[in-house]
Amino acid sequence: MATTVLPDDLVVEILSRLPLKSFCRFKCVCKSWLAFSSDPHYRQKLPRNPIGLLYQKREHGTSIHLAGFPSRDRDIDTTLSFVPCRKFPLELKDCSNGLILCYHGGIMYSEGISDPIVCNPATQEWMEIPYAEPGSAANEIDLKLCFDPLWSQHFYVFKFESSPSPDPDHGTFTEVKVFFSEDSTWSTCLWETEDAFWGDSLFVNGVLYAGHLWGHCLLALNAPDTRTQLLNDRTIQLPGFPYAPDQKFYCCDGCLCQSSGVLCYAQQELDGCMLRIWSLEGADRWVVKHRLSVNDVFGRDKLLRTNIRGLWYFDYEILDFDLERELVILVDLTTDKVLSVSISTEEGSEILKIPGFFELYRSLLYVPYYCKQFPASVLQGAQD
Repeated sequence: MATTVLPDDLVVEILSRLPLKSFCRFKCVCKSWLAFSSDPHYRQKLPRNPIGLLYQKREHGTSIHLAGFPSRDRDIDTTLSFVPCRKFPLELKDCSNGLILCYHGGIMYSEGISDPIVCNPATQEWMEIPYAEPGSAANEIDLKLCFDPLWSQHFYVFKFESSPSPDPDHGTFTEVKVFFSEDSTWSTCLWETEDAFWGDSLFVNGVLYAGHLWGHCLLALNAPDTRTQLLNDRTIQLPGFPYAPDQKFYCCDGCLCQSSGVLCYAQQELDGCMLRIWSLEGADRWVVKHRLSVNDVFGRDKLLRTNIRGLWYFDYEILDFDLERELVILVDLTTDKVLSVSISTEEGSEILKIPGFFELYRSLLYVPYYCKQFPASVLQGAQD
């Protein structure tokens, strides 16, 4: 009897519709299926869906929680009980493709950052980051976790340390150092700036994109290798309109995401009733991919309001979007509901609700990473 062999493209299309946990198990079926996860052409199509929203309230002693979507994996310990406790509870800092960065101390405890930890809740592995040269107490430190398993099996932690500038005409001076998980070392200072690139960030194909606090632009830093430790940089202007202080906007500057390894950006239009999604083509050219109305999603016409100080703000936020599955995830700040919206039909459905969402200290979408081959050589297991 003849055996039918399915083309690789069709096999990958089928596998891409599976939950990530199932795909990681099915990689053991045969060598060709295992090869799909490392093939640059196919791996972009493999499943990387968020299963919920990691969040932490702005209160002392609060733990990290996961508000799970209906189809989430309930075996994942997002309370991080497998990580050793210290003087203070863990403070959630960043999340990058299944790995979580947290530390003890921090803003909520008026303490300096100590004992940074990178962990993987799906495999209950963790690693304590050696925190050399903490710097002056007057300095502000921002740690950014960078991990993209489609690009490398190693992760990076970028450390932005800002101190008062010696030049009275400038407010701060920032140095950037990088931690390499490959050999568990910190670099020397690789880059310096007087700009405030402390905004939201995203790591895509070996490039860290970091937003400016008030400028409508991104800093792009190529991840260095451990040998040369060279850090190439460039600045990219964002599309849409800037939230400049003179416009009296009290809101975040859009949302970054990636689709098939391409950087994308979403932002509300001025009245909040429409939002646009762009993709970055080439070095600095933004192309509009979608424009959709959200009035019917929220059931109201007015989506732009003013607070008691007379500053304008949108009463919803863009949390994430997925161009391949044509979905946008929004949060309604008036009802605390998180909604999934179809880009093609502009129809929305509630997927979870978090009371007091507007007052949360931090919220991050969580995409689990089940593969134990990374970073088994450096991470510690819960049993250690």
